[in-house]
Amino acid sequence: MNGIKYDTEKLSKAGKGAALRAVVAIYIAYLAFKIFFAENTSMSVTVSRIIGAIFMAADIAFIIYTYNQFHKEMKAAALADEAPETDAEENDE
Repeated sequence: MNGIKYDTEKLSKAGKGAALRAVVAIYIAYLAFKIFFAENTSMSVTVSRIIGAIFMAADIAFIIYTYNQFHKEMKAAALADEAPETDAEENDE
């Protein structure tokens, strides 16, 4: 591993949150494509494409939010390194 130690509870929470947000992002993308390529609807094709494009843009924004939130939670889960012993020994002299 990379040598960084994490709080297991915060790490688990970050992973679960990211997984749930990923599922939501996939569902929003699914809805966007279904709306964008809707053929058998009473709505005009132009309106359908506009709404689909809005959903796609919202999905991209949500994916960026998910990525940033995951990294923020991972930084919060990282345990701080303990102070080196050499500093304490130098102050005693």
